Amino acid sequence: MLMRDTFLTEAQARVLELRAKGLNQAEIARRLRTSRANVCILERRAKENIARAERTLKLAARLRAPVVLEMKVGDDILAAPKRLFKAADAAKLKVNLSTPEMIAKIREVAGDKLHGRSVVKRFNLALTADGALLVY
Repeated sequence: MLMRDTFLTEAQARVLELRAKGLNQAEIARRLRTSRANVCILERRAKENIARAERTLKLAARLRAPVVLEMKVGDDILAAPKRLFKAADAAKLKVNLSTPEMIAKIREVAGDKLHGRSVVKRFNLALTADGALLVY
């Protein structure tokens, strides 16, 4: 297993690999000749490191996004796709989603910031250079 330049130690990666193969923590502990408590710690830290790396990648994508629109309190999310398509045209971007797909993604990710069609807590929409929609 190649571990260079990752956020996981070899031990963390080994634990995750064995978990993916269906072993429980006690079985992994026996196999690695360590305690179940140590396996639990390794697994928890590995998952935390993966989550941190995923958040970092999402942040990097948002920072590089050529189109960012703020959805303000009172905005109608049904108007968001038109605004996104207009901004995408100005930036010469091809959007990967249709209008219904955009609305579905907005509802899925920002549902707690909506009441019906109306924005009740501000959030942003961004289009990446490859036309993907980010909601944050």
